[in-house]
Formats: sequence, structure tokens, C-alpha cells
Amino acid sequence: MSTFIVIPEGAYPFLRLNDRQFLQQCRCDTYMASGHGGQKRNRTYSAVRLTHLETGLSVIAEESRSQGENRIKALKRLRMTLALNIRKAPSAESFTMPEEIRSFFREDCPLQINKKNSQYPLFCATVLDVVYMEGGRIGDASRVLNTSTGRLNKFLSRDKDLFISVNELRAHFKLKPLHSV
Repeated sequence: MSTFIVIPEGAYPFLRLNDRQFLQQCRCDTYMASGHGGQKRNRTYSAVRLTHLETGLSVIAEESRSQGENRIKALKRLRMTLALNIRKAPSAESFTMPEEIRSFFREDCPLQINKKNSQYPLFCATVLDVVYMEGGRIGDASRVLNTSTGRLNKFLSRDKDLFISVNELRAHFKLKPLHSV
């Protein structure tokens, strides 16, 4: 079971940065990838490892023979890794929905956001922060997020990594794991 990192602002400040700004907060290592992929893959430094300096979280991308493509994939993976592993410290003030994703949380609609949407990591971080703030209770979190428990559980079930993170939060609060819909 992995642990999560709790910091005052959560992952929001990192997830709102553009790629150039975000890369400035990271160490980028390149190396020769091993395995299949032809002669060129084993002779060029195309694999990328990004490490977020403030949190120490790290990801790799080595499936492409292009270092540039791997850097883009690693950036997306690192944003999602931050979203799944950094929690906003609960505070006395009430929860405020990030403006960028407010439109996705409508009472009369299912929670729908494509994983390719650049706001997806922020969306996931927000959901996880609310679940954390509500002590792992999905029903309470759904009320804060202005959706139904069923809609929230259905959304969580669509992303395996997100679902695992929610269950890790629930385990932290000594609650039973959710079952996928």
C-alpha cells in the first residue's frame, strides 16, 4: 500500500502550471532504454525519467524512440502521479471548487471528463482531496462535490489508479474498500 503526501495547498499549484513551468520544477534524466524496439532504441538516450524536486515523486517514459515524445508522456504521467499522491491538508475554511473544473460538477449530469483532457489530473486531485477531507466517506464527498454517491462511485470505477487511490484513502481511515461498479 502506498502512502500519500499531505501539503497545505495540495497538488493544485503544480497541476496549474504550463509544461515549461512544470518542467522547471523537475529533474529530467535521459538514458538508453533496454528491451525491444530495434537498433536505434538501444543506441540513443530516448528514455526519460522526470523527478518532481519538491515531492520526490518520479515517473519514466521509454516506449517511444523519440526523447521528445517520451518527455511529453512523462509530463502527463507525473501530473497524474502528483494528483493521485498529494493531498491538500484539511483546513477550517470550507472547500472551494477550482474554477477550471467547476463546469464538470453539475447536479443533473454524470461526472464526465476525458482522461486526455488537460484538466483531468486537477479533477482527480479535487475528488481525492474531498474524499480525504471527508474522512474517506464517499457519500459525504459526493454531497460536497454536488453529485450523487452512485455517480461518484461510477466515475471512480472507470480509472483503475484513481480507484486504488480512493481505497488507499479509505484504508487510511480504517474504512472498507469500495467495490467497482
